[in-house]
Amino acid sequence: MKALELIIDNLDTVFRGDAWHGPSVMEIINSLPLEKVDEVHNFSSQTIAQHIFHLAAWRKFAIEKLNDNIHYSLETDEDNWGSAEVTAPQNFSSLIDYLKNQHFELIKELEKYDDDLLTQNVPGEYYNFYKLLNGIIQHDTYHLGMIWVLWQ
Repeated sequence: MKALELIIDNLDTVFRGDAWHGPSVMEIINSLPLEKVDEVHNFSSQTIAQHIFHLAAWRKFAIEKLNDNIHYSLETDEDNWGSAEVTAPQNFSSLIDYLKNQHFELIKELEKYDDDLLTQNVPGEYYNFYKLLNGIIQHDTYHLGMIWVLWQ
């Protein structure tokens, strides 16, 4: 496999299942009790639902950058963590759909490229796509841990 194919596979594995570290993003999300998704804890400023939105936000960021949107950024808390309406328990299934759609759209976009993409700088940023895509994988793993802690 080529490097980009390996990154796509790793990104999808951490998201959908069979991850080396244990349950994937979707395995944890699909197990969450609805009453936990908006609980506030004294050790985190964000709820589980906000962490889930955040995972989708960074996928959207990558998609926008793949489409050469130099001006796209995640400037506000709402851009990063979602609005109260989007992350409300009654909208949880829509939030999950949004995350899945962003994930599959990112995979679809990445499949249009070859390994040359990895050395290209992300439009408007100081780092390349290799760093961004591997960062998303690391980011997913970190936030998966946060979701797990908030669930307990």
